[in-house]
Amino acid sequence: MPGIQEYQQLRNSTGWEALADDVVGVALLNTLFAVCVMWNHKLIGSGRIIGDGGAYFYIQDVIVLPDHQQKGVGTMIMLELEKWLSENTFDHSFIGLMAAEDVKAFYKKFGYKERDASKPGMYKTVSRE
Repeated sequence: MPGIQEYQQLRNSTGWEALADDVVGVALLNTLFAVCVMWNHKLIGSGRIIGDGGAYFYIQDVIVLPDHQQKGVGTMIMLELEKWLSENTFDHSFIGLMAAEDVKAFYKKFGYKERDASKPGMYKTVSRE
């Protein structure tokens, strides 16, 4: 499991929205499984699985430092996440993820597909400002 500061550094390196440390701490604590890739004692990539541990699982926060992208680190992370899922999911478990347009092809290599137009996903975020 990445530490809070390591996780924050990964998020910041890719321009993801900043989250408060206490929010990150809760999120990491509630992770079902995490993968960390280290290089020279430094975290260069990570990925998590979240969900209810039965019916629903979500791949979350697959992040690789920009200097280490396109070198197979993301693939290593996904292979470990997929291995855990193969050992810890059930018949008809749903495995979801959200992917930006420019990384959809990456996830398709692992068998993920876009939802049909008749079954679009929806989301909302909370703003307390």
